Amino acid sequence: MSPAVHSDPACRAGEKVGKLTAEQTEIARLKRELERANKKLATTETALLIMGKAHSLLEQLSESTDADEQRKKR
Repeated sequence: MSPAVHSDPACRAGEKVGKLTAEQTEIARLKRELERANKKLATTETALLIMGKAHSLLEQLSESTDADEQRKKR
């Protein structure tokens, strides 16, 4: 065999060419699962940030309304 075949890092002795090993398949599955989990985490963090801001805004509006009602009663 030519030296070029042996110097290719993708071609190692004992490995099947073109077919993933069980370990490689599991790694690929876990990488996909991690990517989905990271996207879900980012979405959840964004939603929590928005909810926190909405809560703060509603508190400010409530306090403003309470203050307006107190002024009207005087």
